[in-house]
Amino acid sequence: MDDAVAYVGGMNLQGVDWDTDAHEVFEPRRMSFDATFAERVAVANKTALPAFPPRKDYVLRIDGPAVADVSGMFRRRWQRGLDSGVEYFEHATAFASAAAPPGHQDGVLAQITATVPEPFAEQSIAETWFRAVDRAERFIFIEDQYFRAPMLNDRILARMLDVPDLVLVVVMRPVGEWADPGCAWTYQSLGLFASNFPERFLALRLEAFDVAVDPSFVVIDETDAYFVPIDLHSKMLIIDDVFMSVGSANKNNRGMIYEAELNVAVLDATWVRTERERIVRGLLPKGLSLSPTDAGWFAQLADAAAHNDAVRANWQAENDDLDLDGAPLQSAYLPRGFLYSLGYGSLSDCLFESVGPDVAAPPRAPRN
Repeated sequence: MDDAVAYVGGMNLQGVDWDTDAHEVFEPRRMSFDATFAERVAVANKTALPAFPPRKDYVLRIDGPAVADVSGMFRRRWQRGLDSGVEYFEHATAFASAAAPPGHQDGVLAQITATVPEPFAEQSIAETWFRAVDRAERFIFIEDQYFRAPMLNDRILARMLDVPDLVLVVVMRPVGEWADPGCAWTYQSLGLFASNFPERFLALRLEAFDVAVDPSFVVIDETDAYFVPIDLHSKMLIIDDVFMSVGSANKNNRGMIYEAELNVAVLDATWVRTERERIVRGLLPKGLSLSPTDAGWFAQLADAAAHNDAVRANWQAENDDLDLDGAPLQSAYLPRGFLYSLGYGSLSDCLFESVGPDVAAPPRAPRN
């Protein structure tokens, strides 16, 4: 905006891409724009679910010199569309980017990185990821829509073999075994690290929880449980509380090679640590004091998922309804936070077992 402020992230500008960090199951604002007042009231009263599930994503707001790089990339791609005569180009106009805004004395070191196909041929997202992974000493934290990048897996695997205390945390959206062509490569990626580093690898998913009283029951089974998967659209990578990469590029090969993507790489120990703590705290039970040590918050993530897994099993044993007669939920039926273990199977469980890691073959690999 006016070459002064830029936003880089994965969130699209559409109605479904909205939520609060509470990720409420019954959120009356998470509806279509044309939803009626009565429809929103029904959601608020917990007699209907909203049109869209809980959503999670990240966007980074930038001001300072890096804005010029965002604007410049957009301008070059925009001009390429004009020169190529893309659809409706006759209604568009060229524009020039302004000079870079001044820096901040208290700013952080950030670089705009991109994956852009020919004729630009830039793959700086992959290059920064590889270099950061190659220097990891303590932890690699990934929160992403996907986790199926064989190229990235190779670098992480090699580094974890070299650094005995390095841990990997992956928070991602589960895949469907019958319809998702990325199932096999996702299972292969998860299995690779689970088999090699069972004590140093966490695979997690996110769900929101709430209960509602079913008005059709008066005496028995009146309280229904709602476990709703959070639609995870994040593209986050944090390493050692020093490096963060956030933007539109998923953890798959095509996001590093030939799709048009834009990320921000941040190198600032104070800022990245603060943001990592905020992110992890948002996954864990409310009110829990976040451990200041890597081993501590790694264990907190594992413990939170184990507790919620047990709670989910308890509800399933009751067919997701309880006769409470107005009594509060016992802790055995009350999840804490959003974390659950991410289950996965073998390659033979995936219908599209033979589909490649990115559906289409990449033209070339990034530089080291």
